[in-house]
Amino acid sequence: MPDLVTFLTFAACSAICGRLMTYRRAPGTRYRIGVSVCAWGLVACTGGQALQILLIGARSHPSGWQLGVLLVLAVLSFRARGNVARILKVD
Repeated sequence: MPDLVTFLTFAACSAICGRLMTYRRAPGTRYRIGVSVCAWGLVACTGGQALQILLIGARSHPSGWQLGVLLVLAVLSFRARGNVARILKVD
């Protein structure tokens, strides 16, 4: 079971990081520094977690609770098409 949780955690982190990195702002939209910092933090944390799992493997010990949070964040990221402002609903 831990190997399945580790693999799913890696997949969720990679999906979130990849989706946020490929986001392109629409022409004419506002640039918000706070949202950009949040997006950068999400990319750094999810990418770092994916790299840790890739390099360390099952010894990284991700929990099922962490996987649950990452799966919810992955769904939100893909529904918002990578737009962190839509996830946060910042106006």
